Amino acid sequence: MTDWNDEVERVRRLRADRTKVGHGERPAVVVVDFQRAFTEHEHIGPETAVTLGHAQTLLEAARAAGVPVIYLVMVLDDLDDRMLAQRVRSSLTERCRRGDPWTEISSAVPAAPTDHIVEKTVASGFYRTRLDDLLAELDVDELVVIGTSTSGCVRATVVDAAYRSFRVSVVEECCDDFRVLSREASLWDMQDRFGDVVSLEHMLGRFAELGARAQTAPDAEVVR
Repeated sequence: MTDWNDEVERVRRLRADRTKVGHGERPAVVVVDFQRAFTEHEHIGPETAVTLGHAQTLLEAARAAGVPVIYLVMVLDDLDDRMLAQRVRSSLTERCRRGDPWTEISSAVPAAPTDHIVEKTVASGFYRTRLDDLLAELDVDELVVIGTSTSGCVRATVVDAAYRSFRVSVVEECCDDFRVLSREASLWDMQDRFGDVVSLEHMLGRFAELGARAQTAPDAEVVR
């Protein structure tokens, strides 16, 4: 019989040892579904507030470094716009009608005036949205992904990003999921097949480097 505690530790070791794809040159942070509907519902635990705090730290560092920030938000004009499984089963997406306060971005991670907001109707941020065009306009080659749920909308967006050959960095401490085992399995699956799972400390260090590089770039131009 499987000991799930042992299995979780095993996949964490596998994830840590898996070959990394590596970073790109022009990242953007993609914030997946940090809306009230998915961060304030009745199934969340205390970990959600911690995750949102980490996410806000990351977002502040990204903006300071000049890294674009893109929020994905689920907004439905009609509940029939949802995929079949969500129409058949009870789902938190029932709270995502346009104009419903539940669709608002969590006040713990507010969007800045310089950020971009992309509406979607299904789990993936790429399905019938303007995300592809926006990433092309921003000349992005790496997505730094945070959000909720790790096993649902985060994973779906990561998979579609990988299909487009973006480099993907999923920041572990900034991804939430009240389905604990699904979260662990999804982090391993994304590291194994689609991108890299990285720590918040690592990504903060990288943004600091990008910010320092941007500050010195004009001086380098003058010297040449």
